[in-house]
Amino acid sequence: MKFLTLAKVRPGAWSKLENDLPAACYEGMKSAYVTYGQYDLVFEWEAKDMDMANRIMKHMAGSDLFTSETLVVASTLKEFGTLQ
Repeated sequence: MKFLTLAKVRPGAWSKLENDLPAACYEGMKSAYVTYGQYDLVFEWEAKDMDMANRIMKHMAGSDLFTSETLVVASTLKEFGTLQ
């Protein structure tokens, strides 16, 4: 399962992100991007099942470093284009 988490960093939390984000949040992490616009960060990550995804999300939410919205990736654009 693939996920994208769109995050807004809480005021004063930028300097804490690297040290205070629980190690469990990095489980399955493929990449993290600083972005400009409505969201400050985009995390691309994977989990083998919903139990693992829920554990990772619980740690992200518990960090209190950012608010987030997570999307489940249904398919790549190329995969979607091959559907009949």
